[in-house]
Amino acid sequence: MNHLHWTTQLELELAKPQVLRVLDKASVARLARGIQPGLSNPTIDRWIRESIAAGRLQRVVRGTYLNRLIHPMAMSCEAAVWLRPGAIVSLQTALGDSGVWNNFTDWVTAVVPLSPRYSRPSLGRIVTNAGTFVFRGIPLRILDAGAEADRFEPLLSYRRATPEAALLHWLYLARSPRSRMSPPPADLEIAELDSGRLNRLARAMSLAVTLREWQEGVAA
Repeated sequence: MNHLHWTTQLELELAKPQVLRVLDKASVARLARGIQPGLSNPTIDRWIRESIAAGRLQRVVRGTYLNRLIHPMAMSCEAAVWLRPGAIVSLQTALGDSGVWNNFTDWVTAVVPLSPRYSRPSLGRIVTNAGTFVFRGIPLRILDAGAEADRFEPLLSYRRATPEAALLHWLYLARSPRSRMSPPPADLEIAELDSGRLNRLARAMSLAVTLREWQEGVAA
């Protein structure tokens, strides 16, 4: 018989490698009631408030939390898809974390799909308790172009663009009349990119000419 209090059991459950790294109230309640059936909503709300104060959870926005008990701890960028369905961490975040872009930003930059199949997402900047997120829209046909292994970093619990895909997302937005993004800076560490992957994705996204013109401008 397990004599541990349900809160202790819940904390042990949240530290397991296979558990959710980003949580909402429903997932917390499901885990808690799996340990102690019949727990009331106010009881679960109180545990959430106490866990935020103790650093076991970090609130992102109302009803969304980073799991700080799991190892490694959940990071802000993992919450992007919880804030905007379909979001892919990309642009400055993906390029900066990979060493291609040298200007560090603690903002999380992400792209979200634009498609007639989905309602138009809310774009722009959102300030949360876990940091600032910036969402920019790109047509789904561009985001889905190319092999998945070329588009996404492997072995992650969330979708993060490879630096090659992130550069092409930036170039697409820079040439789009609906975007106010400037082109990527000339001082990117282009040698850090996989040129084969970059060219494959550029062809798949119909951005080969755009990429070549940008590269020629950088070289000049």
